[in-house]
Amino acid sequence: MARHRHVANMDYEEELESDDDRDYFGKSYEEDNSLDKASAQYIYQRNRVSSTRASNSVDEYIHEEEDYYDDEHDEMFEMDGSAKSKPKKNFQIGSSSKGSSSTKPSKPAPAVVPAIQQLRISEQKPNQRQSSKSPVRLTPNLSSHKLSALETAVAANPIFKTRERPKESKDSINIVVVGHVDAGKSTLMGHLLYQLGCVDQKTLNRYKQESARTGKSSFFYAWILDDTEEERSRGVTMDIARACFETEKRKINVLDAPGHKDFIPNMITGASQSDAALLVVNATRGEFETGFENGGQTREHALLLRSLGVTHLIVAVNKLDTVEWGKNRFDEVKAILETFLKRQAGFSKILFVPVSGLSGDNLTKHVQDGHLLKTWYNGPTLIEALEALPSPERPENMPLRIVINDVLKSTNNVLSLSAKIEAGHVEAGDKVFLMPRADPATVKGVCVDDANASGPPNTASASEICFAGDQILISLSGSFENDSVTSGYVICRGGTDCLVPCKKFTVRLVVFDISVPIIRGTKAELFAHSLCVPCTITQLKCTLNKANGEVLKEKPRCLPKNSTALVQIEADSLVNLESYSKCKALGRVTLRSNGQTIAAGIIDQVETSS
Repeated sequence: MARHRHVANMDYEEELESDDDRDYFGKSYEEDNSLDKASAQYIYQRNRVSSTRASNSVDEYIHEEEDYYDDEHDEMFEMDGSAKSKPKKNFQIGSSSKGSSSTKPSKPAPAVVPAIQQLRISEQKPNQRQSSKSPVRLTPNLSSHKLSALETAVAANPIFKTRERPKESKDSINIVVVGHVDAGKSTLMGHLLYQLGCVDQKTLNRYKQESARTGKSSFFYAWILDDTEEERSRGVTMDIARACFETEKRKINVLDAPGHKDFIPNMITGASQSDAALLVVNATRGEFETGFENGGQTREHALLLRSLGVTHLIVAVNKLDTVEWGKNRFDEVKAILETFLKRQAGFSKILFVPVSGLSGDNLTKHVQDGHLLKTWYNGPTLIEALEALPSPERPENMPLRIVINDVLKSTNNVLSLSAKIEAGHVEAGDKVFLMPRADPATVKGVCVDDANASGPPNTASASEICFAGDQILISLSGSFENDSVTSGYVICRGGTDCLVPCKKFTVRLVVFDISVPIIRGTKAELFAHSLCVPCTITQLKCTLNKANGEVLKEKPRCLPKNSTALVQIEADSLVNLESYSKCKALGRVTLRSNGQTIAAGIIDQVETSS
């Protein structure tokens, strides 16, 4: 039998007899063997589906079901009150043509059908809100209605008082001490602190005894700054050591950076916080050449300093007593370094000072008459050279930017941090946000991190008003996840002052002396302030002329050594960076790969995340 024939009024018996292919599925066992009426009531009757499907209306081809009706058993299946109650109109699969043509309304009783029969298409109720004046209530959707943390920070209204730095306060300057390993940096600065009175004689004697027992008797001055057990046992600086002292003219914050190549990331962190630098070189024959040639850290440290924005440099020619304070050796070292620092690194203001960190000559006082140095050097001492450094400009009226350098204490509701204010000012009671998570917090207390500070204050009465350029200890209150805040986070205010994190940004890059050119897709480590994240160079836009910035070539295939280019970089996670024009500290980046610094530059434009 054909599948699409009209079978609405077909006589199945006649059709089956004349059909060569008998449809054995069109006849059931019960049709051949009649059942008694008592048993027939439990037999399921298949509904006939109308084949009239030309109409577009659902009502016209889905009809109400014609229930199986038996007069004899009507009373058995009739429900109480079924005659009085008006049946609810539902769309059901079936045909009702006979019922509609009846002149007298019948009282059909519901038939016993399987439970699956109740799965029917229900009629759509008309919209009853057409006459309602109340607004339509949408189903709540937390993902669309709940503001994200970043949106909350951007929408916040920053409330703070405008402050100015007291005029009677001394100017402060941050100085990073860099140089090749074993150049004597920690010994030099430790002896300087001792001569300035920052370390008493009793403490120094204890360091002498302890260092002698470990077989490092000449390291006792270095132990003033290298205070960890591992640093003292290995004899090298591994992390940034901080010290602070005041002179008659200014306050100086010293950041002693490690010189070993394995700890270059820590050196970059310290250099990013500095305003000027002290480069320490070893004047001993053979030692200076080792530190300056390829593989030594003298050359790389100088390039990193310049790429991180340091313009004022003092070169301390240390251990000059090992060559009998020879003027020829001093001039030789000066000539080699001066050529490199001015032509390749780009420094324009350089001062060379001959010193001896172990003996303490020419650190805070001029050498006496009869000294070998006195015969040919009449320049300043090291402390005089530090005091003569010009005061850097402080963006105190710019939006607040505080870079977190270290987490001292972390709980679910209190954070104690060591940080540096790059822009703006902060005081107790300020409402701030921690980026990039945009966690809200309140400043409980803040103070300048100096020799007298044992920790961040927890009360507003013990707090200070700190300004841009200050190394601070700050305490925040709020709701924080465990280990969610790390170094590289930035504290800012909300609203228009909010720092929006990003992943993609355009950088004006300067490529260093590298062996393998930079191509699209190059992986590297991105360093910016105290931040270190993996990144990818996603696009090489153009190469530039170093002199005037003109475009030399669009979309180059690679960037060779000593070239300048405009590239797009994508970080693996959200980072706290801004364009160089908005904040210089947050607009400088450095790229390293395979233990080598390959490029550095400034950010032209950032693409904020949606």
